[in-house]
Amino acid sequence: MSLSAEELLKAADQAQKFQPISNTAIRELLKNVSRVGSTAMGSDQKKSHMLAQLKSSIVFFGCPLIFLTINPHERYSPITLLYCGEEIDVQAFQPQLYSIAKRLKLTLANPLAVTEYFHNMVTGIIETMLKEGMFGEMSHYYGTIEYQGRATPHTHLAVSPSHGFTDYLAMD
Repeated sequence: MSLSAEELLKAADQAQKFQPISNTAIRELLKNVSRVGSTAMGSDQKKSHMLAQLKSSIVFFGCPLIFLTINPHERYSPITLLYCGEEIDVQAFQPQLYSIAKRLKLTLANPLAVTEYFHNMVTGIIETMLKEGMFGEMSHYYGTIEYQGRATPHTHLAVSPSHGFTDYLAMD
């Protein structure tokens, strides 16, 4: 199947006028492009898919009451140094032995260590603080990972505690 330039221009004109695209071959092409794009991190299709997931969770679980950003900073944590392969005692860590420049050099040389630190810290926070009842019983959470300008990850979470937390708030 081949599409002519005229067919593509007509479809673009229809889309620009917010009209349905009449050419079935172009609709199928756009559907396939969207399907592929929905798996590409950062793409408009992926963001659209994630927004649909978030909306579905709000319809099913109710509107989230808590919005969190978790940004564990790897440069100041001795745990990251362990992931980088440094032999240190986390309990008796002496920060003066590792200057910021040395920590930066170690983390830049070990990007997987930064990712592993981030994953384990966020998972630990979710498993121990959120799921164990910091805000009452949790019915649902939805999160996304973003990367900052210096290419380090952080996550945004929408948390829906069960009715127990909202009852607690109503008592005030």
